[in-house]
Amino acid sequence: MACVDLPHSLLDVDADPAWRAGAQPPLAIGLDVRDAAGWRSLHDRLRGEWPGLELLVNAAGVGATGEVGSLPEAQWRRVLDTNLLGTALGCETFLPWLREHPRRSHLVNVASIAAILAPPSMAAYAASKAGVVALSEAIAAECPPRRPGVTVVCPGFFRSGLLDTWHFTARSEEREARRRMAAARWDSRRVAGHVLHALHVNRRYVVVGLQARWLWRLKRLAPQATTALVRGIYRRLHR
Repeated sequence: MACVDLPHSLLDVDADPAWRAGAQPPLAIGLDVRDAAGWRSLHDRLRGEWPGLELLVNAAGVGATGEVGSLPEAQWRRVLDTNLLGTALGCETFLPWLREHPRRSHLVNVASIAAILAPPSMAAYAASKAGVVALSEAIAAECPPRRPGVTVVCPGFFRSGLLDTWHFTARSEEREARRRMAAARWDSRRVAGHVLHALHVNRRYVVVGLQARWLWRLKRLAPQATTALVRGIYRRLHR
């Protein structure tokens, strides 16, 4: 196993309690997911050290709030380049190797419920994650069943470090985001457990959180009503 992140963000994986029972900790490798050359170097290194590749998880994510017309171009590029292009580069680089697995392999791309709901003031983030959903669907259509299997994860709020990478344009948005993060019943480990189950049954979508699942269903059945609901919540927050 290899865990990849920006060099200054890599955790001390040896200190993680999950690896204290004698299991070998994963490799910790520094990489900016926006760097195509870095992806190729990672591929060449792992291909030289491992007999095969069974699972690829693309989970890099940053965010920004700001209504369209007010968000700086730099934030659009940061969010799209990290969330969408970074995921695409990972798939572009490693998918051929995944396809070579003699039995079955799997690709997991982490999107967001924002990809489906497209909340106000989150256009950049929602667009980047909607692109991840479309990318995942296209790969699933291009590949034979389970060569690789494809799962796209669309979580609502869960406790993670995502807000540490977030650009806020209004204090009210930051307060609400941090309130929702603190109140979330899910954490990263619980989400990961549901994703692992999805791999075993080859489930395409993992929508995490009761509220997120209801909103996902509502958007599919009544898209205009869902937009009206989301608009109303947004306006109440900005009174």
